[in-house]
Amino acid sequence: MSSKQFNAKSTAMEVIEGHNLTGYEIIVTGASSGIGVETARALAKAGATVVLAARDMNKLKQVADDLKKTTGNNKIEIEKLELDSLESVNEFVKRYLAKNRPLNILINNAGVMGCPFSHTKDGFELQFGTNHIGHFALTLGLIPALKRGAKSNGRKSRVINLTSLGHVLSDVDLKDPNFKSRAYDPWAAYGQSKTANVLFSVALTKLYSCQGIYSNAVHPGGIATDLQRHMSHEEKHRLGIIDKDGNYIPGFKTIEQGASTSVWAAVAIELEGKGGMYLENCGYSKLQENNFDAFQTQSGHLSYAIDEKRALELWNLSLELIKNKI
Repeated sequence: MSSKQFNAKSTAMEVIEGHNLTGYEIIVTGASSGIGVETARALAKAGATVVLAARDMNKLKQVADDLKKTTGNNKIEIEKLELDSLESVNEFVKRYLAKNRPLNILINNAGVMGCPFSHTKDGFELQFGTNHIGHFALTLGLIPALKRGAKSNGRKSRVINLTSLGHVLSDVDLKDPNFKSRAYDPWAAYGQSKTANVLFSVALTKLYSCQGIYSNAVHPGGIATDLQRHMSHEEKHRLGIIDKDGNYIPGFKTIEQGASTSVWAAVAIELEGKGGMYLENCGYSKLQENNFDAFQTQSGHLSYAIDEKRALELWNLSLELIKNKI
């Protein structure tokens, strides 16, 4: 089918229209709320088998029932996944691989933001450990299924990592990602975790494109979701999320609009065989010179987020951290 043009106001259902994903196997993490639900809904509407992954099985069951009802697609599965636990991640991978099924699209959507200082069950700083390390371990574990996916239907397998404009708040501190010897700042921690998501896409594409696996990072845009539960009124105002009266600033997206770029990254014909990019508003992001310009325009990415050398350094560091569990 011919490529359509979409924008910041497009919805996930508008993007998926005309696509047939029958026979596709897709996993969406963080699928119990927010844009994860709407991403899964659109993909299910196109006929894919969609595995909803999250920690709360009761919420997942409710979401699955709703998706089956609204899409007419009964190929909706639920699986428990706690990204702050490598044991949980490994158990999820074992269950999936045991079925000897392919994986065509993996959408690493789950995340936490602006948390008080705490750690994952394996000792990683919570935001770095959940947003990056958990998804890194999940993806690497699912590589055999992603390889099968690349051979199953003539299309390359895709891994979509959800990032954020917040990446401009901090590069990854490769010497101290877990704030062992530096003062903790929740927004520096969030920023480095979101930079890590982009660098992961760069490295994954570099190392696995030859085996049919490509990855891109997606900034969904500003959306009012439960992700902001740890933020005070003052923090939301300082970061330009709300005005002084508590109203969300103009330009904030609905959840359906926020899910659109994830869906576009998953199905767009023009992205076939392309990876290592930062995507937003159903299109390619603009490289900004500095974080001030990015915040002023509420768009774009910084060069350190797509630096191949740093991406490979982070890859090796991530492997080492998981091996040693810090």
